[in-house]
Amino acid sequence: MKRLFLFFILSAAFPCGLFASDSLPFPVSLGGQAAKDGTPFAKIENPVVADAELAVESKSDLIIVNVNLVNAKNEPVPGSTPAVILLQGKTKTTIDKTMDGKKLSVGNYIMSVVSEGKTASILFTIK
Repeated sequence: MKRLFLFFILSAAFPCGLFASDSLPFPVSLGGQAAKDGTPFAKIENPVVADAELAVESKSDLIIVNVNLVNAKNEPVPGSTPAVILLQGKTKTTIDKTMDGKKLSVGNYIMSVVSEGKTASILFTIK
C-alpha cells in the first residue's frame, strides 16, 4: 500500500513541475554556451560578445526576452531600462536585436526568457 501511495505522489509531482528547475525550466544557450542551472538564477559561465547568438529550446511561437543590467548583488541597476528581444516563429537570434535597436553595453545582466508559460532567469556578462 505504501508503494502505491508513493507512486501516486510521484505521478502527481511530475506534471506539476515539482522536480523542474526554478531558474531554468527549458534549455537556453548564449554565445554557444549552455546556461547552467543555479539558485536562484541560472548562469552563462564565460563572458559573451554584444552580438552573441541566443538559442532557446522551445516549441512556442513567441518567446519574449527581457534583459536588465545588474549590479554586483545581481539586482537591477536603478534607472536602467530593460531591453526587450522578441523571437516570433523562431528559436534563435542575437542579443543585439533589441526592440529599441540599441546594443547592450559591457556589463553584467540578467535575462528573463519567457516561453511556454515559464520563465528562465539567466545571469551573463558582456565583455
